Amino acid sequence: MNKKIEKFLQFKGKRIVLLAKEGTWWIALKPICEVLEVNYNRQFQNLKNNRILSQLFAEQQMVAADGKLRKMICLPESAIYGWIFQIESNAPGLEEFQWECYHVLYAHFHGSITGRKELLGEKAKAQLEINRCMNTLNPEVAYTHKQAVIKVNHINALLRKLDAEVLAEEKTLFNY
Repeated sequence: MNKKIEKFLQFKGKRIVLLAKEGTWWIALKPICEVLEVNYNRQFQNLKNNRILSQLFAEQQMVAADGKLRKMICLPESAIYGWIFQIESNAPGLEEFQWECYHVLYAHFHGSITGRKELLGEKAKAQLEINRCMNTLNPEVAYTHKQAVIKVNHINALLRKLDAEVLAEEKTLFNY
């Protein structure tokens, strides 16, 4: 079944249409270009010449600003941020968004991944301690076991918190 679902997001005061089609969210490029104050025709030509993004764009029927259904050039949401990031223009609206992209990328790779890797290392050490304790019946070791279990549970909570922060950051990128 070719079921379509639309949702809208506000981006710098303008309503941007997202279309869900067969499990993929599509975003029309022209409204994004208008908000970012970049030339749509030039960006579409650049898109067609991009060896990666040219494989991803598609024409989708979406509700235009005038409320009518129109065929629009769209990218899947998973590619839209990278497309915006690579636009070359002096448009002030674009620069602000690209700075945000730099911050999000840094936070993702430095903060989330680095923090997650460190927490997983601590979790592995704690799990080894749990395994060592489980192999003994000494009451003092049992206490150490309990402390290791508490630490693993705490680390799991921190990992869930980091994952939630990454998801929240991605959602706020376009002010969902």
